[in-house]
Amino acid sequence: MRFTICLIICFLNFQMFAQTCCSAGAPVSSFYGIQGGDEKTLTVNLAYEFKQINLLIDQNERLVNDPRTRFGQSLSAKVDYILNSNWSFSAILPIVQQTRKTISANENSVGIGDLLFVSQYRFFHKYNYAIMFSAGLKLPSGKRNHRSESSIFLSPDMQSGSGSFDWVARINLIKEHLFLPFLTSAVEVSYRNNGINPTFGKTANFNGRQFGFGDEWVSMVSFNYQWITNKGIFIPDLSLRYRRSSQNIEQNVQAPNSGGNWWSLPFGISFQPDQEKSIRLYTELPLFQNLNGLQITTSFTVGLQIKYIIINKTKDI
Repeated sequence: MRFTICLIICFLNFQMFAQTCCSAGAPVSSFYGIQGGDEKTLTVNLAYEFKQINLLIDQNERLVNDPRTRFGQSLSAKVDYILNSNWSFSAILPIVQQTRKTISANENSVGIGDLLFVSQYRFFHKYNYAIMFSAGLKLPSGKRNHRSESSIFLSPDMQSGSGSFDWVARINLIKEHLFLPFLTSAVEVSYRNNGINPTFGKTANFNGRQFGFGDEWVSMVSFNYQWITNKGIFIPDLSLRYRRSSQNIEQNVQAPNSGGNWWSLPFGISFQPDQEKSIRLYTELPLFQNLNGLQITTSFTVGLQIKYIIINKTKDI
């Protein structure tokens, strides 16, 4: 009960998951994987993330003295249901806050993001290997009409939702006991196909314009080690992440100063006091960017993830 109350407090006080200047709403590729467990198991997840977005990049060169300040924070609630040893399902709903400050204006937006449904199928699990495939659909449930104090529509990357139907796919290969007992490695590749919002900025006198964020490929290699103690299990992890985004689309034309390539280094540590609960602290640091034109991008990321497993006791009756 005490742990459940802590989850509720976290949900009420934080707001989760802003991406970078290149897209709106909450990133999903790092959060929609479903961990294995017993059949008919329900898991509640909360994930808070803060992004400082103050790197000014001209292709691959860092610039200084940028007068803008940008950050995002958000909270995602995620519910996983494991049907059996092969099939599992998930639903994710974020709340997103984004803030941008310039010499002439301060912009802020807070709202519910887009709802994502994911199904996952494990089609191989043998010899300490596991291969899983996930696919999902994102619905345009998020708010997409945020305005400034002067009633001007904020740019698409400042909106809580994208206003488009998107689909995501992910394949994940896991190898347990790599070289050492309790050392696990994983390789994953995910793809996000972003649709088009045909009515961005729509008003009573204006039908709006077409806008779509660029499609994204994300590849990641990660390692974690289980350190078993009397108080629980500590799991440090380290990854290398590569993200490639195509250019945004505005009125059927590729938008300049959007899209590119990002290399980053995520790392963190998890603690599992028992089989039902776990908590993870993590950060992500940029290593290298090669972008299309001049863009402002992520300086660093920090986050907190909490998981609570609810086992369906009726299966034992």
